[in-house]
Amino acid sequence: MKQFTLLVVTVLILGAQATPDRSSRIINGHASPLQPYNVYLLYLNANNAGFYGGGSIISTRHVLTAAQNIFGYIRWDIGMGSNIFSQLSAVTSTDATAHPSYNSANKANDIGIVTLPVALVFSSTIQPIGLPPLTSTASPLPLENEQGFVVGFGFTNAASTSQSATLVRSYPRVTANLRCQQFYAITLPLHFCAENNIELSNICNGDLGAGFITDVRGTPTVTGIASLISASCGNTTPSGYTRVESYRQWIYSITLV
Repeated sequence: MKQFTLLVVTVLILGAQATPDRSSRIINGHASPLQPYNVYLLYLNANNAGFYGGGSIISTRHVLTAAQNIFGYIRWDIGMGSNIFSQLSAVTSTDATAHPSYNSANKANDIGIVTLPVALVFSSTIQPIGLPPLTSTASPLPLENEQGFVVGFGFTNAASTSQSATLVRSYPRVTANLRCQQFYAITLPLHFCAENNIELSNICNGDLGAGFITDVRGTPTVTGIASLISASCGNTTPSGYTRVESYRQWIYSITLV
């Protein structure tokens, strides 16, 4: 794998091409240590324009992300292996699959998988994250009021003009479905919402696709994918996540994990 130096230049150029409302940040978050499963995902279309988001390594060949980071794009530059942006290692893929029922208008079934051209060699800095069990649990994961965390390299405040130099982490808590439905046209239980109403930390566009991580039977597990945000990312509005457990069989059909 190569270092991400060239990708930094690409992102700065793409920032001028992206639509104005696609500012990206985890606001009021904490500096995060290395999360070996986490990836930075730059997605590009046929005109070499695009934006960036996040994703989670789930096998030697697969990255789990949001379908909105895949649908309409043809190339994915993936950075991994560090919590410092300039030290990310990079691999490029031209093979990705959005869920066949993904709806770009309302973000229904917002889940997708990027397939890597070569198998990753796992190490202390690159590792897969656990997936929910293939068989459905009695109560959908994550549970209401359960706290998880999400990380990203997005902007850290509204005045920022580039991605964060270091990884940032937020600790949202799963809201009641009724509160989620007040903000988003979601289909239960395929989505859930989470928010941090103490520190008021929140995700934004550049963090979409990142994993919502909770503990499942003692194992860190990706139980959500960042999918839905309000127009203003720095307020107390919850963000919406695709519930991974609802798509577990589909993930297996693509990845065999």
